[in-house]
Amino acid sequence: MTQEGNSNAPITHFHGLELYPFQSQAIQAVADGHSVIVAAPTGAGKTIAAEYAIEKALEEGVRVAYTSPVKALSNQKYRNFREIYPGKVGIMTGDVTIDGDAPVLIMTTEVFRNTLFEDENRLSEIRYVIFDEVHFLDDVERGTVWEESIIFAPPEVRFIMLSATISNLRQFSSWIQKVRPDPHLEVVSSSERPVPLRHYLFFPEQGVVTLPKMGAALQKARNTRRGKGRIKDPLDYLIEQKRLPVLYFAFSRKDCEQFAHRNRGRRLLQPDEEKKIATLFDELAEKYEIKGLRKLEDLGRLLRRGVAYHHAGMLPTFKEIVERLFSTGLVKLLFTTETFALGVNMPARSVVFDRLRKFNGVSFEPMRTLNYYQMAGRAGRQGIDSEGFVYAKVDTRWDTKESIKRTVLGRVDPINSRFNLSYSTILNLFQRMGERIFDAAELSFFAFQRTKKAWKRQRAMLGRKIELLGEAGYIRGDVLAQKGRFAGKVNGYEIHMSEYFSRDFFYSLSDEKIFLLILSTVFEGRRKEEHAPPKGDSIRELKEESLAVVGEFQELEREFDIRGTIKTPDFGLSRAGQAWFDGCEFDDLQRYTDAPDGDLVRNLRIAIQLLRQVHNALTPGDPLCQRVLGVMRRINRDEVDAERQLRLG
Repeated sequence: MTQEGNSNAPITHFHGLELYPFQSQAIQAVADGHSVIVAAPTGAGKTIAAEYAIEKALEEGVRVAYTSPVKALSNQKYRNFREIYPGKVGIMTGDVTIDGDAPVLIMTTEVFRNTLFEDENRLSEIRYVIFDEVHFLDDVERGTVWEESIIFAPPEVRFIMLSATISNLRQFSSWIQKVRPDPHLEVVSSSERPVPLRHYLFFPEQGVVTLPKMGAALQKARNTRRGKGRIKDPLDYLIEQKRLPVLYFAFSRKDCEQFAHRNRGRRLLQPDEEKKIATLFDELAEKYEIKGLRKLEDLGRLLRRGVAYHHAGMLPTFKEIVERLFSTGLVKLLFTTETFALGVNMPARSVVFDRLRKFNGVSFEPMRTLNYYQMAGRAGRQGIDSEGFVYAKVDTRWDTKESIKRTVLGRVDPINSRFNLSYSTILNLFQRMGERIFDAAELSFFAFQRTKKAWKRQRAMLGRKIELLGEAGYIRGDVLAQKGRFAGKVNGYEIHMSEYFSRDFFYSLSDEKIFLLILSTVFEGRRKEEHAPPKGDSIRELKEESLAVVGEFQELEREFDIRGTIKTPDFGLSRAGQAWFDGCEFDDLQRYTDAPDGDLVRNLRIAIQLLRQVHNALTPGDPLCQRVLGVMRRINRDEVDAERQLRLG
């Protein structure tokens, strides 16, 4: 471990770098054997505490787990750390397990939580757990995973929690001190960035406006007839001011691609740079064995001009190529959705927001301050820029002085509990604790934050879920039935799988239909997507039977006043699934669906993940075990094979 000074003196340097005060405080807490929460702006250098913990663990001969909210970030951390610590780093995500017993284990937080319940021995000797982006505890869909991980992690584990700046840090830390056996938790907070940010607004008919002048600019915009005068482009200004590279955040995949193509005519690179990025692009395409794939040349033409786009609808290998080329500094304009700001440490000199309002699934609403600063924090590169620049485009039809101030100048949001135990988690806890499951639930951040009145409603909901599981045959008295034990080994789609298996549904299906049933379970089509109908009349019968099985449980949920928690099977990808099962090339799938390539890969990978869980839930020796493995092998190939991509990269 590299540090300067003796063991009794404050740690002021690490790996030859002089530490900022908050970094020094965080590292000292780890050195003293304490847990620590580090809350600081994006780009401030929080990760150094995690790096110190990894080296400390390796030095002590114990294991460390590094958890992150998304697979892409876990993959990036795996690549980074295996270069630094060759032979000592493994990874476990839903898609991939490589060297799962390694001393440094990279995981998604969800897999960490699942492993706590399924096979705690896999986490033996883990002394430190790093929770990256722990403020994701506030995420509506996935936040409960963080709470469950914090509550149920082994008592000897020490936490290193990395968070964006939040306003209720003391409340959060007080809760952790209450529920964890180690009462000492160091809280480290910093609001300063090594590279300060300058925030501006951009009015399409006025140009750049400073924040103090927004009121006058809004009034002028409203007094001017819309569309009168030349519409300005913030990118013209940034190029003129030499403030490239730029991360341009748009909130739709379509916009990202359209904006990139609209700017492909700009001359952003010198001839030698164009040659260099073209060479690198060709090398990466060959490395990932994707030459000839649809859309690759289109992306290549953009990249050769220093322009690119990045979003979840792209093939994972395409996203990887864009990320790697962006990290070289040769990509000058990158149009991307907000997922690019999540943990991936790829800053630019400037950030542009295409708008300050986001669609929440029902309507557009002002962006949260926490989200704004997480994305804005990608502006300003340490060691390169003395300051970073952030520009937010104003839409005077909707944006007001109050809404802009709330987003850009407002108090950073608190994190609020999203605690909501899944059926699988309830079954695992019930198996361990019986009726004491209510005591465990009372340890939640939800119970800590809310009035008791609110907690009583949550407790009542838990009670109804347990009653429902008893009514449906998952629990018998004070123990789990076979159906409940099976469901406890599946996460996310435990009810679908358990209902199918309890009725011997799978045993009567062909291998192809097993795959199509799994695919229908995980797939949820986007609006306006079109899919070819499946071949063969027998799929209609499969669809009708599966809808009936799931529908029975959904009706039971309604009887127990539980808002729908299990999804209806969606057979939209069945024809594409049949083609993939039959061995078609990836590009051939476009004949059967217009779902984006990235969504196709993601759904196929989730299907493989679910098949793996089903296999592990089966009784050893069950004749279905080998069939499930055979289905997995048949569909886990080419662009869908996540482990292949990781090993190639």
